[in-house]
Amino acid sequence: MPESPAPPKQPVATRREKFRAYMKNFNPTAPARDAIGSGLVLEDLHNSLSRSLAARADLEPGSQQLLVGGIGSGKTTELLLAEKWLGKQASTLPLFIDITAETDLSGLNTGALLAAFGLHLGRRFYGTLEAESSAEDPSEVGNACRRIKEFAFGRAESAVEKVLREAREASAQLKGYVPGRLRPPIPALQRQFQDIAEPLGMLVGAFREYSWEVVVILDGLDRLITLDKFWAVVEPDLRALRELRVSVLAAAPISILYESGKSISEHFDRVHHLAALTAEPGKARELKAVLAQRGGAEMLGPLEAARICMASGGVLRDLVTVARDAGEEAYVSGSDRIRIQDVGRAIQQLGTAYLRGLGPGQVQALLNLNKTGSFDLGSPINMELLVTRRVLEYSPTDFRVHPALLPLITKPEARIA
Repeated sequence: MPESPAPPKQPVATRREKFRAYMKNFNPTAPARDAIGSGLVLEDLHNSLSRSLAARADLEPGSQQLLVGGIGSGKTTELLLAEKWLGKQASTLPLFIDITAETDLSGLNTGALLAAFGLHLGRRFYGTLEAESSAEDPSEVGNACRRIKEFAFGRAESAVEKVLREAREASAQLKGYVPGRLRPPIPALQRQFQDIAEPLGMLVGAFREYSWEVVVILDGLDRLITLDKFWAVVEPDLRALRELRVSVLAAAPISILYESGKSISEHFDRVHHLAALTAEPGKARELKAVLAQRGGAEMLGPLEAARICMASGGVLRDLVTVARDAGEEAYVSGSDRIRIQDVGRAIQQLGTAYLRGLGPGQVQALLNLNKTGSFDLGSPINMELLVTRRVLEYSPTDFRVHPALLPLITKPEARIA
């Protein structure tokens, strides 16, 4: 009896395909929403922080919480996970708004958050990306949406309004009017809120008629590095949202924790702080789990994974960046797996990126921190080093130079030419 033919062999992924899949999983610039959808994110990495954020917002309408952390610490991911959790709750409508996608932060002003919130709320009400249905809707809700659009984008000045404005300006000039030097306290809140309070209240009320509570999640505000700018924009707009009893979750720059003369606990119901994760050998369990979740075990040995964790300093974006760059180094060198020398070159690239743009005073501040462990947060230079991730914070009293940068300032011969 003839032998049965052998089953066809399963196609073996080529070396290039393996590296392509690895590089895709370790793309540090991929949208966080995509990473979550692809299962590349550990949802309990920060002790269920996202659920804590979401639960408070769901249970206390009008509550306001702040998520503070350095750039690349995972704030956007936690906010998106909170949105995901809230979306599963009955009668809760989470609105995730990345303010950097709505407007230029350099021109951000009072009322911008309210305008973005109103636009997103209107779109959700009509179930379209542009809420075109509101253009012809004669109802109060349709009128509210049109007023919000006008508030957000402005409108053309009518001929009558132009004549009245020019008359007022001419009258002021004739009277020798000189504007005062002292601004009234929070003047923009009264003016801006009067313009948009009614249409926003109409929209929020329309959702509540169907037993829906709205939670707004504001990402991108941590890019407002200047705290004066942060407070000038955030404080009046968030006060208006509190009056509407809309819960708020918002990202904020790490520098806000150390602002002198202002207590953020007086302005927010709860402040959550995302510090860098532990990266020391033998303690970097969470960081190794992140690598494993993204499929790193196929390309990384235990030694290489531990080296990447240590060099990242516990910053998630740097962890992913070094792992990705090490994969590129291994591919170029012809290796089938990532070797320790590939990791070393990737770490050097990251350190060099942090080194660029540093002046002598900044380098000296870093050397002083490394030598003494003392870090004066009242120093503008030190605060800039903290905000730009050259210095990492592990606790209110534990600040360290980023481990990828440290060798390049203590051993100049280690620098890439």
